[in-house]
Amino acid sequence: MTTCAILLVASLSFVSAKPSSSSPYDPETHVAKGSRGCGSESPYRRGTTSVATGTYAGVEWTYRIYVPTSYKKNTPMPLILQHPGWGMTASSEEAGAGITGYAESKGFISVTPQGGNDNRHAGGPWYSWNAVGTTQSPGAAGATCTSEANFPSYCYKSCSPCTDKPQCHWTTCHETVTPTGTGRTDTGGFIPSLYNTLESQLCIDTTREYAAGESNGGMMTYQLGVDLASRLAAIVPQFGSFHKGYAMAPLVGVPVMDIHGTSDTTVPANVSLSGDGYYYTTTHEIFNGGAYSTGWKKANGCTGTPSHYKTNYDGIQSLWCVLEGECPGGDVVRCSYNAGHNWFHNGGEDNGGLVTDFLLKFTKLSHIGFGLSDGDQFEEKLPAPGDVLTDIRVIAGGAVDDPSLAPEPVWPEQTLKSESKGHYGNPSTGCLQDEDAVPAGTGHTCAPKIGVSVNNSALPTPHCKLGGVSPSANGCPMDAHVSQSSMAWPICLAKGISGDPYSNGEFHCLLVCPCEAGKIGSSGECGSHSHSHCPSGARCERGDLRKRDQGVCTYSIHKDGDSLVV
Repeated sequence: MTTCAILLVASLSFVSAKPSSSSPYDPETHVAKGSRGCGSESPYRRGTTSVATGTYAGVEWTYRIYVPTSYKKNTPMPLILQHPGWGMTASSEEAGAGITGYAESKGFISVTPQGGNDNRHAGGPWYSWNAVGTTQSPGAAGATCTSEANFPSYCYKSCSPCTDKPQCHWTTCHETVTPTGTGRTDTGGFIPSLYNTLESQLCIDTTREYAAGESNGGMMTYQLGVDLASRLAAIVPQFGSFHKGYAMAPLVGVPVMDIHGTSDTTVPANVSLSGDGYYYTTTHEIFNGGAYSTGWKKANGCTGTPSHYKTNYDGIQSLWCVLEGECPGGDVVRCSYNAGHNWFHNGGEDNGGLVTDFLLKFTKLSHIGFGLSDGDQFEEKLPAPGDVLTDIRVIAGGAVDDPSLAPEPVWPEQTLKSESKGHYGNPSTGCLQDEDAVPAGTGHTCAPKIGVSVNNSALPTPHCKLGGVSPSANGCPMDAHVSQSSMAWPICLAKGISGDPYSNGEFHCLLVCPCEAGKIGSSGECGSHSHSHCPSGARCERGDLRKRDQGVCTYSIHKDGDSLVV
């Protein structure tokens, strides 16, 4: 273990410089701009992942960093940050997202920061990002969730007391980009300070700094694209969005690729209301504008008709991407693939390739470091409070005291009654009379049907308690063909065969399994131990839940429609 000091970085003194929109990166003509850390020895070992902690405003944060073996202290290198989803450790995100796997071949520094975890209620860990209105309900469009989604346990210590009714706050309130996690004023917090810190420690090409992330981390990525528009050369939010009423667009062009599964009902791309009762902004509105934002296309100057955007992964999981016209401020692209709320192709190599291919095509030529643009001035002296992280500690990855590894999960004792002819079975052998076969993960499952009440309100009211992160008496059947040691438990969601199951009253129960408790595969899939909690023949897979360290039990499907026992 070593302790690192940050010396001789900039305290900022602003003048009237204007940042520019991003530009295409041309390796033949590009002139890199070296950060303040050029010439200094790296505090991180090359060719392996290091773990570090640092403090912002009295709060300790964690990040994982991979500096490639080709790194040289006087040669500026691009920087990519990938932000994990809700409940995901930086370690699991790095393994699943596949970004770091390209750091050597494509020549960039890969960083996976870890979100805030200041929630001590059952169901943790609670790693999260304060962005896009996650802690600001109600907003201009009203509450950000339905009454059925009300969960007081989602209130973090930094937000307490949460007085919104219904209780829609669901992430940390610690500052990750602005004090409220939205708006453009008082930009600061963990992530801007992390960029500044890395610029001070390492030789970064300040014109090639990027942001990406998935789920809640995808939301954070959108917010960073707005608030750090003068800095970021491009962003790739993976199945993220803004809460309804909180959509924004950058003041200068920032290239964006939105990646979404076509069957994602957790943070849906094409409807506002999620399967667990939260309101989001559709991708169409984020790009084209609406009541709360002028839209990303206007910020990037897009004109003309959409066209196919070719990638190296077209056709995998039916991937298809669309370029939203000619955009001189940077490409605006939306991609869809045949899956739910999970990384493209279940994560790993293909997801990492798709994300990094897009990001590294762009540069922000006006950025000179610390979020400043050509024409801004800064003085050579010690950093002002909040410019950089303090009390930095570097730890070898995988060490006993590595805070980026998942804590031992606290799962309940068995909540299900083991029944050989119970619920949640394989559709290939037939579902019970009170069940439907519904999509789950990459397969399907027999899911108990939940009744609804329809009154004068615009939405049906389910006869269950929606969502949650731990077992409760939620109205779902408690019998399944599971082992006596199973820790699976049922969750009620708006889930069915339509694209808007909540509005259509399609509510069902699925089995939640402890994905993080199994050994994570190289692509981020749940391990064999996770599968053992599911009914015989089922697998534990991510793709249907807000809590990204949890999966659901599902049965694989042959292309001819027959189920496959695995």
